[in-house]
Amino acid sequence: MYASPVAALRLASVWPFSAFGGPPPAGWRPPSRATAADLARTGGAAVRFVIPLVRAVRSSRGGGATLAATTSAGGLREIRSRCLEVLRTLRLDLEVTGQHRVPADGGLLFMWNQTSHLDHLVLPAAIPRPFHSLFNNEIKGTPLYGPYLRSSGHFWIDRTDEAQWRVQLAGVAAHIRDGACVLISPEGTRSWDGKLSALKRGAFILARQAGAPIVCVTIVGAHERLPRGTIAVRPGRIRVSFSAPIPVAAEDPTLEEQVAAAFERSMREP
Repeated sequence: MYASPVAALRLASVWPFSAFGGPPPAGWRPPSRATAADLARTGGAAVRFVIPLVRAVRSSRGGGATLAATTSAGGLREIRSRCLEVLRTLRLDLEVTGQHRVPADGGLLFMWNQTSHLDHLVLPAAIPRPFHSLFNNEIKGTPLYGPYLRSSGHFWIDRTDEAQWRVQLAGVAAHIRDGACVLISPEGTRSWDGKLSALKRGAFILARQAGAPIVCVTIVGAHERLPRGTIAVRPGRIRVSFSAPIPVAAEDPTLEEQVAAAFERSMREP
């Protein structure tokens, strides 16, 4: 989606999460070409994943069974099972550490470093508690996935409409205070190089309004398996680690630094 420089500046002035993906950083090089085997494996996994999703969406629209969602314990179990199956098909080895650090109850804000489209398979497979997520206009307009999120208890944020996102954030914060877990990307878009990008203030507006702890969910290896600019998944290892809860105080000016430091520590782990 193209935005003129004037429109981009206007958007950045009212939306504190992310002004679209932006151009690649200086020095960025396109990923190497995938092998024919990687392309074939990725295509097969996509068919196995998408066809059941299409059938389920059509069934739900026709009054059939309700779609599973990560917002309930049963739904998360079902989605986790499907995601793990797809990861195995793609020959991806998932390693998860630090789940014991996630509080068993109470409101919580999960923040993750956004590195790859594989994150959408990895996160439900790794996060131990039911969770809601925030999604933007681009996701809202995505066939199948957008309607699914809108109908399954996740929160749409219109970053072009300040009145909408401020009201929506206040509602999400109240939901967290009532004990829900919510997932958000503080970077707002996928990294081009796998490194941590600048953290947008929108995630921290939500954190301070909610007053609930933050747990950083660090994904390492997904960028190498499916880097930005490619469609084929390379086999290999992906590691997910959970930080200790970071307390949130409304007036703490170091909160952003604490979150960035937690991500950086986990990204350096072997």
